[in-house]
Amino acid sequence: MRDISEKRAVELRWPEVGGIVAEEIKEVLGLQVQCRVNVVDGSFWDVTFINCRLPLPKLCQLLQATQAAPEDWEDALPDEGGTDVGGIGIVLAEKLIARHLHLTWEHHLITADSLWLVGVADIPC
Repeated sequence: MRDISEKRAVELRWPEVGGIVAEEIKEVLGLQVQCRVNVVDGSFWDVTFINCRLPLPKLCQLLQATQAAPEDWEDALPDEGGTDVGGIGIVLAEKLIARHLHLTWEHHLITADSLWLVGVADIPC
């Protein structure tokens, strides 16, 4: 007999993902930021801030609010130095989504129109 298991999945359309990230930035930093999601070949995505740059201390506040691990900090901080960023990567964005939805997941699937969170579980309060 096959070992088949069923997993809970959540579909978030890309505009919704951008909206969630913007809401979390407003919640954590008190800043109104418009976000656009950029999807690359169904294997990667990130978030660009429209007409806005975020100072590094504010980026650090987001990382602290999501209880980011040291490797997440390394991923989020710009390689070239600089004093601000024009967007965030997939790791921090997914941490903000998890914080907003109070969910964890085992895997994500990237499609042209949606982010699928697979193996979803509620975060205990």
